[in-house]
Amino acid sequence: MKKVLILFLITILLVPFLTAGELKDQVRERIDQFQFADEYKVFLIAMIPIFELRGAIPMGVLSYGLPLWKVIPIAVAGNMVPIFFILLFFDLITRLFFKVPILKRILEAIFARTRRKGEMIEKYEEIGLMLFVAIPLPVTGAWTGSLAAYLFGLKFWKSILFIFLGVLIAAAVVSFLTTLKWIGAIIAVSALIILSVRSLMIRRKKISI
Repeated sequence: MKKVLILFLITILLVPFLTAGELKDQVRERIDQFQFADEYKVFLIAMIPIFELRGAIPMGVLSYGLPLWKVIPIAVAGNMVPIFFILLFFDLITRLFFKVPILKRILEAIFARTRRKGEMIEKYEEIGLMLFVAIPLPVTGAWTGSLAAYLFGLKFWKSILFIFLGVLIAAAVVSFLTTLKWIGAIIAVSALIILSVRSLMIRRKKISI
């Protein structure tokens, strides 16, 4: 029971969307229905945008009981696989979606949100991209980072390299928090609260100006 609570706290705090708790459970249940090794489940979880590496590592260690040394490379590989396809084919997908009005509006909304969150990438380019991916908090990560790299026109192989470096840093952070268990969950909560308050203050300051 204690491990389940620790897993819940860490995973919910580190997945890209704060409202993903119920969806997390549904996806986890569906994945567990597959009759294959837990290592493959970790790989699959790391590929999913609402989980990514920050969800896969705690699940692999705390839920499936896999050793951290095995979970980390599997989660990193799973997190990186979709990034190649996003950067390679997103231009084609965009052109196709823009031909359908409702899909165009949805995509434009996603673009606008990503641009707002990607100020660091716009300012510091590849280094900003690495730092953006490295921070294991909501609305950051390899999926959002790859979309931002596309929107800001960063070169393909440079984007791959710096997203990969960011994923490695994120893996180190998430692994450290996972090994700390309750303390790691408290650190994650504290960091999330501080960043949320800071973001709110910056937003209010911009509005007042």
